Amino acid sequence: MSRITLITQFNEKELDKINQQLNNIDYSICKVPYGINDNLRYEIDNLPYHFTIFATDKRNEKKLLDIANNLRIGKITLRINDVKIMNGRNNSFILYFSIEENKDINELQRIFFLQIPGENYDPDSFTFHMTLHIDKDKELINKLKEKIELNFKPFDIEFDKLVLYNYPGDIIKEININE
Repeated sequence: MSRITLITQFNEKELDKINQQLNNIDYSICKVPYGINDNLRYEIDNLPYHFTIFATDKRNEKKLLDIANNLRIGKITLRINDVKIMNGRNNSFILYFSIEENKDINELQRIFFLQIPGENYDPDSFTFHMTLHIDKDKELINKLKEKIELNFKPFDIEFDKLVLYNYPGDIIKEININE
């Protein structure tokens, strides 16, 4: 069964804030996890920097879109506060930006979690993260982390749109959540 993923969509101004934090990285980075299409990870890495709100089987697309299209919650501001590493699938490591605890994004995720059960997107245990790079080389991940930390300063980022993607793949729909 194919998967769909609902992610935050940042405008150019917000994406510039992220890219400024990464401007001293001179390495081609990739956000695609291992286990999808390992030989083409870099080629299929088409999702912009984001936070995942929810992912599910494609068969739940209509229900997910019905929920998303009825959202009217306004802008959500997140505080990106650190650069961290966690274990990923297939013996890989994920380099990511973390956020301060944020009730708005938790409640947004809870809306989907309560109506589409059975997925690992419980806001009470989910770690919101913005993937920067996934690699099996822990030494490389540590070097990239150190480079980012040289200039890193916590920053705020906001969004009022979500986008649903086939994963990996193409945009299905952009959704405005502004009131």
